Amino acid sequence: MLDDVGKNLTFIFGYMIMKKSILALAMLGAFSGAAFAQSTVTIYGVVDVGFQSLDNGTVAGRFNKIQSGQEAGSRIGFKGTEDLGGGLKANFVLEQGILVDTGESDQGRTFGRRSTVGLSGDFGAVDFGRDKSPTLKYFDNFDPFGSALINNGTGVRALYFVGGSATVAGANANSTGRVSNSVFYTTPGNLSGFSAAAQYGFGEAAGDNSAGRSLGLTLGYKVDALEVGFNYLKDNAQDAKLFTNAKKGVSVAASYDFGVAKPVFIYQKTTDDLTLDKKAYTLAVTVPVDANGKVFAGFTQLKNSTPFNATSQVGDAKQFALAYSYSLSKRTDLYTSFARLTQDNNSKELAAVNGATVKELTAGVRHQF
Repeated sequence: MLDDVGKNLTFIFGYMIMKKSILALAMLGAFSGAAFAQSTVTIYGVVDVGFQSLDNGTVAGRFNKIQSGQEAGSRIGFKGTEDLGGGLKANFVLEQGILVDTGESDQGRTFGRRSTVGLSGDFGAVDFGRDKSPTLKYFDNFDPFGSALINNGTGVRALYFVGGSATVAGANANSTGRVSNSVFYTTPGNLSGFSAAAQYGFGEAAGDNSAGRSLGLTLGYKVDALEVGFNYLKDNAQDAKLFTNAKKGVSVAASYDFGVAKPVFIYQKTTDDLTLDKKAYTLAVTVPVDANGKVFAGFTQLKNSTPFNATSQVGDAKQFALAYSYSLSKRTDLYTSFARLTQDNNSKELAAVNGATVKELTAGVRHQF
């Protein structure tokens, strides 16, 4: 009798344990499926720091220092993609700028470099949030200096209009070429060499949909070694006191890779609703020295016909620039650059005072991860 009771109890306990095991496995499988359905997230970044010697035309503007982000803005970022099926994907990017020389956040924003979320597929990609203006990406592509190395790490685009000025609502409170509160669209990469990118930025000013608004459009064509591009930019936020002072830029560019050298030409005309009348062009070249080293050289001229007063105009400015980068590995490289800008008496490009000559020397190291 006792043996039968013992056998029954053993069976009951065994059955209960088996049910719990099956339930646990089922729950584990459910959680695993949920985990695999989450976005694939990548952490990436750039650590760039070096020496800078700058003279911007005044005694107070002459200094030597350790400077972050001269070849590429130092940053840490998070990006993710989820496959939604049928070729549709959800994407997000959160990217924070970092000042390596001090450890502080760049731009005074948590994710000031980029914060976007959107969808991509056969139609291209649509993103919402904050990112570079199409014009800044346009200069990133055509500028041999890569919007870096010279002019305090901004390349030749420092002498051009790239958008991203303060809006009436204060959402774009910088002039780094990044725009907030925007919708971005880029075409897919299989259009027989053609490409396009567009951006619409909401000014978000109460009672006025045009105040602070920005528009950007880039059209491109690339076949073999030839690449040409067109860019249009209109920013209604150039003057917070004069809400209607829209600033407009029209640019064209072309490059051709000969293998031994890659020359590029960039031209832009900038106007506004008041008196601004400015033209700029760049002639530059990239020359591979060997498998690891490259030389960058360029000349940029600005012709500013904006009235300075009743009898004179702003005048011209010219900049010569030279840089060299050497790759120690796929992720780490060394760089150095020199730039010198001269200008007419009424011109104030990059300078602390009108007519000043601006000189800059940099050298540093960049690591990407």
